[in-house]
Amino acid sequence: MTIQNDYIEDLEKRIIQIIEQRDKAENIAEKLELENKILRNKLAFYENPHTPSSARKLPKKTDENKPEKKKRGAPKGHKGATRPKPEPDITVDVKADKCEKCGSNNIEDMEKIKQRIIEDIISSAQTLQATKFDQHTIMCKDCGHEFVSKHPDCPTEGNFGPNLLVYITMLKYHMRGTIRKIEEFLDYKDDFQISPKGILDALNRVGLTCKKEYDQLIQKIRAAEWVHIDETGFHVNGEKWWLWAFRTDKNEVLIVIEHSRGRKVLNKILGENWNIPVIVDGWKSYWHLPIIQRCWSHLLREVENFKTVSKKGKQLSKRIHKMFKDLRDFIDSDPSMVSRKKQKEIWDREMTDLVNRFKRNKKLSKPLKYIENGLGNWFTCLLYPGMEPTNNLGEQAIRESVIIRKIIGTFRSENGSQYYQYIASLLSTWRLQGKNMFVELDTVIRDNLCLA
Repeated sequence: MTIQNDYIEDLEKRIIQIIEQRDKAENIAEKLELENKILRNKLAFYENPHTPSSARKLPKKTDENKPEKKKRGAPKGHKGATRPKPEPDITVDVKADKCEKCGSNNIEDMEKIKQRIIEDIISSAQTLQATKFDQHTIMCKDCGHEFVSKHPDCPTEGNFGPNLLVYITMLKYHMRGTIRKIEEFLDYKDDFQISPKGILDALNRVGLTCKKEYDQLIQKIRAAEWVHIDETGFHVNGEKWWLWAFRTDKNEVLIVIEHSRGRKVLNKILGENWNIPVIVDGWKSYWHLPIIQRCWSHLLREVENFKTVSKKGKQLSKRIHKMFKDLRDFIDSDPSMVSRKKQKEIWDREMTDLVNRFKRNKKLSKPLKYIENGLGNWFTCLLYPGMEPTNNLGEQAIRESVIIRKIIGTFRSENGSQYYQYIASLLSTWRLQGKNMFVELDTVIRDNLCLA
């Protein structure tokens, strides 16, 4: 009887231990599940299908079934990039007067000449020049107007000439230099001493000078055939603001920095009665616009992210990629407008049928909802020859500002952000249109700061 009681007690203790171990394992499992959820949420920022390549810090997932990558380099038949040899401006006869090994002067010219044409920049002596302008005050005898004479080399504000203002501006905006490095560069290269505040004041004067052309850009945006729009976060005084990029079919770029990511920014730039097509992503602030082309690049990344979820996910991804290829091939064939309208109707129905076919699969609810929200707007480009089905051009227009954001972190003042948008818009427009940014900026400064 005692042995039986001892056995029962041992069994009860064992059961209690098992229960405690189970409870402990459940607690650990709950903690791991919670930790896993938190880490997945953090990881989603980098693996999100809509995260731009500039923010991706993890290598892309590779498909084991894909063939090995080809050797890097230009494909066969690609036109080479070797510079053509220029005609020489001068000829220099290079003839040694002694042996380079032993130093002997007893040498003989073998009359074998190795010819090389070398291109180089010959730096001239650039010295800081201070010019005194005696500006005469003039009075008109007819109207009585009295004014101070103006000169294209003499700004009406500040003590720096147009060349120096262009120089400082391009070091900051085109070469992405920080204020401290610009200060050092001017000191080392040009023997020109200037304080950081002096640089900022000069940049602010240039920014304000560009305001007139910036306002003209807004009018060009409103008169465009279509506009690419994109936005990204940017801090001003440590607060979250938004930088918008508008790019027209003629490569006019407008950078706008506002505290809002909502539709009021669109109404401010585009106007209340906007009826021109836009190429955008799926952000809801665009939904009220009348004519929209949804970005296929975002859609392809969205379905690509779900192709490993299930067999249906792989089928959906394959079907969407096939539709995009067909769209590209159709556009490249230069079809007539009648064919374009007919094909849009066909593909709009196919996209609706595609959503209905996969709608019951709960694992694919996110990409299907993304497709459903854009129904009717995936093939708008067919009605506008020359329009791109992706918003890649809009993302390219905003890329330079993303790099600037990584460098400066935040604007220190609202005025600084406003002056940035004026200058950045003009420089981006000139660059995309193949114009000389130095010459164009020099003209703007002389017209608006010296002669205005």
